[in-house]
Amino acid sequence: MTLVAAPLALAAAFGIVTFLGSGAATGAAPSEPVDGAELFATQCSSCHGLDGLGVEGRGPTLEPEGEASADFVLRTGRMPMATTDRQAHRGPVRYSEEEIVALVEHVGMIGSGPDTPNIEIEGADVSNGGELYRLNCAACHVASGAGAPIGGGRQAPNLLEATPTEVGQAIIVGPGSMPVFSEFEPQELNDIAAYIHEALTDDDTTSASRFGGAGPVAEGLAAWILALIPLVALTRWIGRPKDGRDHPEDAAGPDGDDGEPSIDDGTEDSELVST
Repeated sequence: MTLVAAPLALAAAFGIVTFLGSGAATGAAPSEPVDGAELFATQCSSCHGLDGLGVEGRGPTLEPEGEASADFVLRTGRMPMATTDRQAHRGPVRYSEEEIVALVEHVGMIGSGPDTPNIEIEGADVSNGGELYRLNCAACHVASGAGAPIGGGRQAPNLLEATPTEVGQAIIVGPGSMPVFSEFEPQELNDIAAYIHEALTDDDTTSASRFGGAGPVAEGLAAWILALIPLVALTRWIGRPKDGRDHPEDAAGPDGDDGEPSIDDGTEDSELVST
């Protein structure tokens, strides 16, 4: 028994050592860097062209874009798009972190747009951010940040899923129908991002218990309903029949149908006397 077990034990030990050694070697091997130009050619050129200058009927030129724009659309899952005739919406991210970094660097060499801003919400002025938000953003994204239709089949998206960096990127690049707000100072970007992240997202202003988070259409409908209820009740009370006004027959006196006493002209008595 001992002579048979010894070779088996040696073989098992050799197999374990070989397996562990190969695993360690595989784990230690550095991953190859992602080639941004090659990835762009295989994943993006069908719409934007190999040179990034766009393909007519498929995709726009990337000349006015930059690293901030590319990083925004890739990290929010807005790119790649299945079709270009619709508004890009937030979706699942399609690329790894290494691939996103490589593509962003490549697009940065093609376009002249801004780089990603360094957003720091720690110590930002949330009150100032709220004022700036109400003046510049609430008209489309509504006061709660829930977003709303803006016409032409377009919609201002919900901001509560955006990270502070994505908020800063959107402000300076103007994705979709959003205008570019290039006049904001870096600290103002921090203030707006902090307001959205802390005052809107953390406070959950779009929950069912908070009025004002459903958008202008639903909010306007609710306001009309709340105003119409007392108005209908008042109208019904005013239109209720009143005795003496809407039922004159109830007020008629015993001497006449209209409630007025009858006038005796003495005709009957004069006939009796002449007879």
